[in-house]
Amino acid sequence: MLDYASALSQLLTHMEVLRADAPRTVMHTPLFDAMGLALAHDVVAQHDMPLFDNSAMDGYALHLHTNTPIDGSIDGSTDASFEAPYELVGRIAAGQDAAQIQLSAGQAARIFTGAPLPAGANAVVPQECVQVIDNQMVCTSAVMIGQHIRLRGEDVRAGDVLLQAPQLLRPAAIGLAASQGYANLPTFAPLRVTVFSSGNELIEPNQTLHAGQIFDANRHQMLGWLRSLHCVVMDGGILPDAPAATESALRTAAANSDVILTSGGVSVGEEDHLKAALEASGTLTQWKLAIKPGKPFAWGQIERATVLMLPGNPVSTFVTFKLLVEPALKILQGYVAAQAMPRMSRARADFTQTRLEPRREFLRGVLRMDTDGEFWVSRLPNQGSHMLSACVVANVLIDVLPNTPIAHGDALTIYPIE
Repeated sequence: MLDYASALSQLLTHMEVLRADAPRTVMHTPLFDAMGLALAHDVVAQHDMPLFDNSAMDGYALHLHTNTPIDGSIDGSTDASFEAPYELVGRIAAGQDAAQIQLSAGQAARIFTGAPLPAGANAVVPQECVQVIDNQMVCTSAVMIGQHIRLRGEDVRAGDVLLQAPQLLRPAAIGLAASQGYANLPTFAPLRVTVFSSGNELIEPNQTLHAGQIFDANRHQMLGWLRSLHCVVMDGGILPDAPAATESALRTAAANSDVILTSGGVSVGEEDHLKAALEASGTLTQWKLAIKPGKPFAWGQIERATVLMLPGNPVSTFVTFKLLVEPALKILQGYVAAQAMPRMSRARADFTQTRLEPRREFLRGVLRMDTDGEFWVSRLPNQGSHMLSACVVANVLIDVLPNTPIAHGDALTIYPIE
């Protein structure tokens, strides 16, 4: 059995190979719909950013009395005669053209944040650092050349790579593209994912329960999770415990999907047919992990479709989706590995655990911050792999290494649940 770190590394490497071998459709996606998608190719800056020299403060743009050359540099020199008055010769608001104003030594103009700097200005003084009487302004503190000025192109130059592919498009990236006048971005088409549950005991939530039956929870939690990952989701329904029907359903789904997700039917029982169906229809790459919950987790390939087989217990499905499926899908979507990896953090244990577990265990927990700003994590009750209620309350998974007791205050690795 593979441990979690090895399994994740091998799975993501396998996904990167598949992504490289499978051409993806590129779309021109409106900014509004681009959140969470992967950038398909580099986007180049069309303009300098800032677009023009402008004020970083509400205050006064001035030409220092020192007659220091105005070359756009910030050399640290100050106006030694800052108490001398400046003549106010104009007012510039954001969005206004400052071309009609030119400052000479000893002159200033009222200016607001984001407003273009007038010609001749070499510093901006915050409004709280001046005194104004009639048409004269006096600075009440020393003024440094270049202070509170945003210089044209100091962030981005036209022709620079603005956004580098492949990367996850987060709000800041979308905002940066908008600031350059892009209304659409090149993104990879969403993954098409078919989802199955497996087992004769399963029925839909709107059906009537009979003896020995349970409602299908796994498929529905996976369908919801996939929508949050911007996939095109196809509901394959419930597979019966029948080898021929299972194999036929997988083959049909493989013809129309980039990814097939299943839950249940991948263990070693006589009625677990998914593993055999995958081996008969395609390739089984890995089976069984040394983690709890989530031991019977497998992946493979049927033609061009990646197959990820999750355990049947609902908490096992939850944990393996978070820690394995979500990163794998992100790689296939085009994310770089650093963006695909599950986020980790550290917190101190607000509990003790003396029981030793031979497999790496992922407990459901709640993270809190104390009054000193230190993070603590507590373990929830109901840790059974069938107890999905704890997953509703949990905001982290607690990583417990094999055969490792936990004492109060121990530093633990946690995985935030978003």
